[in-house]
Amino acid sequence: MRTVTIGCMSIVILLTGCAAEEVQNDQETENNQEEHVQAETEETSITIGAAGDVLLHGRVYKRMEENGEYNFAPALENVTSLLEEPDFTIVNQESIPGGEDLGLSAYPSFNSPFAIVDALQDAGVDMVSSANNHTLDRGMEAIHNAVSYYEEIGMDYVGVYKDDEDAASPRIVTVDGINIGMLSYTYGLNGYTVPDGHEYAVQVIDQEVIREDVRNMKDEVDVLMVNMHWGTEYERLPNEEQKELAAFLADEGVDVVIGHHPHVLQPMEWVKGKEGNQTLVYYSLGNFYTGQDQKYTDTGGVATFEVEKEEDETIISEPNIDFTQVVPGPENEYIVKPMAEADHIPNGGETEEELRDHVYQWIEE
Repeated sequence: MRTVTIGCMSIVILLTGCAAEEVQNDQETENNQEEHVQAETEETSITIGAAGDVLLHGRVYKRMEENGEYNFAPALENVTSLLEEPDFTIVNQESIPGGEDLGLSAYPSFNSPFAIVDALQDAGVDMVSSANNHTLDRGMEAIHNAVSYYEEIGMDYVGVYKDDEDAASPRIVTVDGINIGMLSYTYGLNGYTVPDGHEYAVQVIDQEVIREDVRNMKDEVDVLMVNMHWGTEYERLPNEEQKELAAFLADEGVDVVIGHHPHVLQPMEWVKGKEGNQTLVYYSLGNFYTGQDQKYTDTGGVATFEVEKEEDETIISEPNIDFTQVVPGPENEYIVKPMAEADHIPNGGETEEELRDHVYQWIEE
């Protein structure tokens, strides 16, 4: 009986086990389907950061030299967290880093040490934009030197190029599954002209060229950013040309515009495009690291915004600026600090509260 009973129990258990397995399989199928649907609708979110002008005057780089070597890490150590925190950060490398062998120089024709690029990368910068009025200060040799060094250390770059193939290669960076497209243009080149045969080197603002570039890249990326070197130096509000170009870029469907050149902070604004889209425009992020001493030129900001991707939709939100200030260091060198930690009165006498009111005046908080 025991054997038979055990046998009967085994059969029951076996049959029950089969039924349980079927139920389990059904549940697993349902779970897999739910997970698949969830994966399809799951949002991906990243933070993108951008900082202002890196323009090395002689008084800046000379004070960071010791025994023939340049080290800018101490100048940036206090703002590393601001640069590292975003998932992707770009800055405007305004003075071309053509290296020491070419001969360092400052205003009016800049050439900076390679070491500034190392310091920016170590501090958390992922890409530099180099289309600006100082790009051709020291000619094509400086550009080629800079690009070679960017490539040597693995620093992404946009706005200067080594040849036609490099210029034609789209700048698309993928971060956590989100494709970021980058373009970069300048209003001019301080009277210099691009040498014949080197038209690839840097792109001056031309609406037809920009329109074509934007349309070629737009469908390949989730968020399209355009760096614009524009505006009037030392003016705290954008001029009419900036406003017109911002409207043009919005009409073309650009997602974010990062502005440079005025060397002072200007407001940010949502600009409505002709298709009803909203383009986030930072008209000017001011100076990030420089030796300028005019009013308002020692303060700048690290801009951030959120990018959320859900299926085919990308949402830009949470525009912000963390204010920075260039202050004297312990050896009277130039260093950058978060403005909240700076114990030095800015050249313009502005407070952090005043700056916030200034840059947010066209943004509804």
